[in-house]
Amino acid sequence: MDAVANHFRVGVDDDLVIRWSTPLPDGELVILRHRASGETREEPVRGDRTSLTLPLDGIATGRWDVLTGAGGAYGRSSDRPLLTDDPGFSYDEARTYAGIRRDRAVRVVRSPEGQVSLRVRKVSPHAEVEAVYPGDGEIRVTGRLAYTGPRPGQDARLVAVARDTRDTLTRDLRLDGMEFQVCLPVEVFAAEEPALWDLWLDVADVHARLATRLDDAPGKRGKVSFPRQTTEAGGRQMSVRPYYTLKDELSVAAHLLNGEAA
Repeated sequence: MDAVANHFRVGVDDDLVIRWSTPLPDGELVILRHRASGETREEPVRGDRTSLTLPLDGIATGRWDVLTGAGGAYGRSSDRPLLTDDPGFSYDEARTYAGIRRDRAVRVVRSPEGQVSLRVRKVSPHAEVEAVYPGDGEIRVTGRLAYTGPRPGQDARLVAVARDTRDTLTRDLRLDGMEFQVCLPVEVFAAEEPALWDLWLDVADVHARLATRLDDAPGKRGKVSFPRQTTEAGGRQMSVRPYYTLKDELSVAAHLLNGEAA
């Protein structure tokens, strides 16, 4: 029976760390094979044969299968998927990983059967939304910058951009390291024309979209719903509600209510 790794994680330094509870056979290799190109990386499991640290610097974007066996560019019959019972995800580790400035991220993907692969993708800075509190006439959002590195004490702005007209609303805030908190009064959206507003965080040279992507739970639209708030502005009733887009980005919908809905 194949040995099952009890630890399979990518650290903040982009090193893949694998551990087994029992030693692997002499001469065993860990093999990374790029699905698209067939490029292969091989690393022998040495020492006590219960652990391996594999640097992933310079690894190409795309999906990499992780195997054990004899290796070879085109695979051999002895190559088999590496199995693990490690869930492969920790929210705290994901936050720490995104706390470093980087333009490429490596993530572990684990199948229900315990087979693992690596997904390598290009990333750009975003403002990771960790909580949204709509109520009492405002929308309060807390979160932290991702992939920018710390920016302690810097002044920043929350910028809401109307999707169709490109009109903007702004709110000043100050970063605490990488963390931010901002309160958006619903009346500022109600005072404008009905619109869908996309939210951005501007700090120095960073223009970061508000989104929730580090929680390993994609596809929030239709699954996560926030309550609407109604308010009157200029003699009309408006409904204001935050929502997630198809890309797990946070936006605000401001709609005009007719007499019956109001």
